[in-house]
This record gives sequence, structure tokens and C-alpha cells, in this order.
Amino acid sequence: MSQETTKKHIGIISDETLDLPEEMIKHYDITIVNYKVDYQDMAEIEGNVYQKMRYAESKGLPSLVKTSQPSINDYLKAYKEKLDSYEEIICFTISSKVSGSYNSALQAIKFLQSDLQNKITVVDSEGGTGELGLLILRATKMIEEAKLKLSEINQRLLNEVKNIKLIAFYDKAKWLETSGRIPKFIPMAGMEKLTGIKPLLGLRDGKLTFIGIKRNVKDLAESLSEEFEMRTRKLRDDGKKMIVAITHADNDESASKIKQFIEKMPNTEIAFISQLCIAIGGHSGPGAITISWDEN
Repeated sequence: MSQETTKKHIGIISDETLDLPEEMIKHYDITIVNYKVDYQDMAEIEGNVYQKMRYAESKGLPSLVKTSQPSINDYLKAYKEKLDSYEEIICFTISSKVSGSYNSALQAIKFLQSDLQNKITVVDSEGGTGELGLLILRATKMIEEAKLKLSEINQRLLNEVKNIKLIAFYDKAKWLETSGRIPKFIPMAGMEKLTGIKPLLGLRDGKLTFIGIKRNVKDLAESLSEEFEMRTRKLRDDGKKMIVAITHADNDESASKIKQFIEKMPNTEIAFISQLCIAIGGHSGPGAITISWDEN
């Protein structure tokens, strides 16, 4: 029997911003392409990235992390290795509006031999973290349940990207403000000094931006859960089931509270809870919390 006939149908590659739990990544045999991380002055501090940032801040030290997108060579290596086991590949990336990861993934295809180039499709998720994780879970179902062509799966995913949403709170504005990830952030940073006022973050046209203001915020988990309940109420009342992902920057307490809130709502199912990757959480800062949901 030839090697070609023993290959599986379609394999999945993603940059690390998918934020799926490790057990899901292993179960679906997802290859992860990592970002480069520079801890700068925090390199010698013990703990995960969020513990490093908190400690550095408490000591008055610089507490910023620098990240850079995966290179063309990183994707090229992943493609070659994956094609040893799979006939075709879907590669997912964070929104092309916030990172060059998508472009690196596209450019890497050009360095494959010509007969392999059409075996790979790259999907711009127009999101990240829980949004990207939920999109990939939808792709795994398509691969498992229907013997669709790669082009057919790609078209369906492109249509469904718009049905996956995200809302988020940061804990402290300083990290996002300094990272420059949100345009004109500085005028909004003073809001956290006003009692109970918090900007609500979300993704619009693939860009992280302000989508509203929450007043009387005393508990991040409760306020974010209330926002999710309000935004999904009509669909849930109509019988639509929301598939939910919760991601956080070393904030297990808020994640657990949100889980309890959501489990009491009708027509909801929590797909996973996980920690934000460094590529996202290193800019949002410790304590950030997100809710993503699939409206399909």
C-alpha cells in the first residue's frame, strides 16, 4: 500500500491564538504555529506571563511583553510536516487586521513545490482567541461529518465567520494603552478611574475596538455575563443554541463565575474554558476576560 493512500483527509494548522484547551488540540491533531515572545525585563521572573507582569508592576519595573508574528519559514515547516500525514490542510490565523500571521501563512504556500500548493487553504478568522477556537471546532465537525472538498469547507467557513462573536473586558487599561493595539486608546484610559465605568471591547470588521460602555461595573464576570445575556436573548428565545467559549488572562475566578452565569441561561452550551495565549494576553494584560459565542 502506498504512503499516499494511508493519509488522512484534511488536517488543521492554526497559529497559537486559537486558545483551545490542550486536550482538544491533541484530540483533533491540530498543529500549532507559535508567535515569538520577548519578555524583555521580565525574562528572569518566575511564573507564567501574567504572574511575571503582575510581579514586575508591583516592583515598579517595566511589565510589557513584545510579540512578533510567526515567520514564513514557521508555516512552511508546519505545512511540510502536516502533508506527511494529511492529503490537504486548512490553516487558520488570527484576524489579518491585527497581525501579519495570515500573510505569513499565505506567503509560505509559494515556497512549496507546485503540486502541493493547491492542497492548502488559509482562513482569515477575522477574530482570535475563543472566536478562532469555535471556528476551528466547527471545521472539525465539517471534516468528520461530511466528506466535503477542501474548497467547499473553506467557503462554508468564510460564510460562518460573521456568526461568531466576542466581547471582552480588560482589568487595567495600562497594558492595552501602552501596547498601542487600540487606536486612540489614551482618552478612554481615564475611564477606569471613574467609579463603575468600563469600556466594552469587541471585534468589528476584524479589528479590536470599543463596542460600548458598561456603567456601574463592580464585578467583571457579572457585567460581561449580563452583556452576553442581553446580546443573545432574542436568538435564544427563538430556540437558537449558543455555543460558548470563555478565555481569560490568569483570571480563573471570573471565568468560573461566567461559567455559572451562562449555565443558568437557556439554550447555551459551553464548549471550552481556557487561558489567553501570550500573543493576545500579553497585550491585554493580566485579568482580561472574554466571552465568544457561535450563533450558527
